[in-house]
Amino acid sequence: MMLLPESVEEYVGADNPVRVIDAFVEGLDLGSLGFVLKAEEEAGAPPYDPKAMLKLYVYGYLNRIRSSRELEKATRRNLEAIWLLGRLTPDHWTINAFRREHRARFKAVFRQFNVLCGSLGLFGAELVAIDGTLLKAVNSPRRNFSQAKVRRMIEEIDRRTAAYLEALEAAEREVPAQSMARGRDPDAAQLQSKLAALEQKRRQCAEILETLCAEPGAQLSLTDPESRALRKNSECIVGDNAQIAVDAAQHLIAAEEVTTEPNDSALLEPMAQAAREALGVEKIAAVADRGYYSHEQVQRCAEANIEAYVPAPQHKAAGEGQYPIERFGYDAARDLYVCPQGRELRRHSDTTKSSGCYRTYYDSSVCRDCPVRTHCTRGAYRKLTVHENHALIAAAQARLRERPGILQQRHALAEHPFGTLKFWLGYRAFLCRGLEMVRAEFALSCLAYNLRRALNLLGVERLLAALRPAVLSA
Repeated sequence: MMLLPESVEEYVGADNPVRVIDAFVEGLDLGSLGFVLKAEEEAGAPPYDPKAMLKLYVYGYLNRIRSSRELEKATRRNLEAIWLLGRLTPDHWTINAFRREHRARFKAVFRQFNVLCGSLGLFGAELVAIDGTLLKAVNSPRRNFSQAKVRRMIEEIDRRTAAYLEALEAAEREVPAQSMARGRDPDAAQLQSKLAALEQKRRQCAEILETLCAEPGAQLSLTDPESRALRKNSECIVGDNAQIAVDAAQHLIAAEEVTTEPNDSALLEPMAQAAREALGVEKIAAVADRGYYSHEQVQRCAEANIEAYVPAPQHKAAGEGQYPIERFGYDAARDLYVCPQGRELRRHSDTTKSSGCYRTYYDSSVCRDCPVRTHCTRGAYRKLTVHENHALIAAAQARLRERPGILQQRHALAEHPFGTLKFWLGYRAFLCRGLEMVRAEFALSCLAYNLRRALNLLGVERLLAALRPAVLSA
């Protein structure tokens, strides 16, 4: 029907996003980023160009294709992928091996795209919103164990074993002598088989328990050894904790990380610090939800020149709640607190906890005849337990009260990328095993999100114009 074959170039228009992927990767200095090309004199098949493989992965993650087998199919039947790779058709083993061998280098590629976005003025670099989500690992909950879970399993095995033994004894008593002469009772044989299976399972549980007892609080995952059972609110999965810091200007991800931390209380300063360094600024504001709060993190943020906005956990109000600690004045010279009635609460004792040192102030004698005692406390006298860095913590909470709308802003900033990653890019679970591999996966997903966001904001033409004249360097 055609005199001459059509060109693949005709199917990839000038405004096709795949041209941005091609220009971006071509402008990277992969050698300085750590990508290693196999020498031609080495034995084996000629190597694929790392740029071609990287283009394939960026294209795949941008278009909800993360499996190496599906990427292999795309190189044979997807015109955009055929154009992007110049008709190269690597098999899925080669595609997967590239991701595995260069798993530590995808973060650098993500940072390089952020450098481009920064040069285009897409980062405000003033406020970042920090949030996390739990993503499933390649590990069934049935193959994840803790000491408590294994002990419960052993108890259940012992209970079932006792029940089977009792049933076996009853069956043997009820079998007539003539039936025994003909052969073994089939019910008894089935019970013996079940008992043998339970005994084998109990030995396996005992081995797992011995391994777990060597390290208190440890978990054992048999499929992905580095995955953990994590809980957030009512959600509990076996997986990893994915974290992002989102710039407030255009909802772009400034920093990302994957960790096995069971909660977010130790991640505020590390994520804010990573965002500050990625954006190249001396000072930055960071907002997060209550799950990120800890006294230590607030202090570390202040030391790192990070203005933290994170609400403190809510505590039960003293008395009728009319006299919070903010209404008590502190006399630093005498190291005591003065209540709203002018009475002095002196320092009595110090207590060291995991979250730091706490100082206790009270004076039972001055509260006896206080006219507002019932409004101030439910006990015989008011006691103040104050963290050693209370002044710094109080200043952070006062700063948060001055900007009451910033928490709503955090919700809009941080939830938007996760919604896009999960519902538009289909990123609900990891495909790879091992912490380094899932970090590579997440870096590629965040790169795909930022690329999609930049395309929506600027369009293909402006991005190509920014990419063509310059070569990105590490």
